[in-house]
Amino acid sequence: MKKVLLSIIVLAAYIVSVSAVDNVANKTLSVQSKARIIVPITLANTSSQALDFGVIARGTVASTVVVPALASFSSNVSSGDAVVLSSATQTAAKFTVGGESGKTYAITIPSTIQTITSGGNSLNITTFSCSNGTGGVIGTNDVFYVGGTLSVPLNAVAASYTGTFSVTVAYN
Repeated sequence: MKKVLLSIIVLAAYIVSVSAVDNVANKTLSVQSKARIIVPITLANTSSQALDFGVIARGTVASTVVVPALASFSSNVSSGDAVVLSSATQTAAKFTVGGESGKTYAITIPSTIQTITSGGNSLNITTFSCSNGTGGVIGTNDVFYVGGTLSVPLNAVAASYTGTFSVTVAYN
């Protein structure tokens, strides 16, 4: 009987020691998983309002015409003697961003010269500006304007010039 009892004690000690080794060598822990789905960000060219430098009478020297990133402004020739006709309205491009209320977003506007053309002729938009700087908060400042500076060389050909530029918004 002592032998059987001793065998049971040795077996129990072995089981406890094996269990202790297993608990030291292997651990399992359950961790929470989660996701949050939000509304996709949107961008619209409000009322199809383009960046429009207006009708410009070229000057006797190279000139630059500035359209500020504002809802309304006065015609602005920053250098040279070109004239922007007051009968043709200048406008900054107007955009509306939408999405998840309270989320911040970044705005990317062109950082390089963009060209507008008419046939084989071209003019350069040398800089762009944005009324919201580099971003905003959805539900706080959803509308923004993009303006620019147009170089009008002395030898600019009389024509209607058009082109495009890209604006990007992205959640931060």
